[in-house]
Amino acid sequence: MGAGKFLRSKSSRRLSALSMVAEAGMALYRGNKRVAALLAGAAVLAYRWSVVGLLAELGIRLYQRRR
Repeated sequence: MGAGKFLRSKSSRRLSALSMVAEAGMALYRGNKRVAALLAGAAVLAYRWSVVGLLAELGIRLYQRRR
């Protein structure tokens, strides 16, 4: 299975979305509501389009580093 095919697979999308939901929960636990909301939105995107979710997560990480 190639990388492109794996990124388009349903299991990859589920795993990506689930990990982002877990990260959103951890961010909420730490009191960072904005990042939690962004990660939850990225999880929805990741479930639909894995690559878009990955790009959204990278954007959120950059946002966190800038703050």
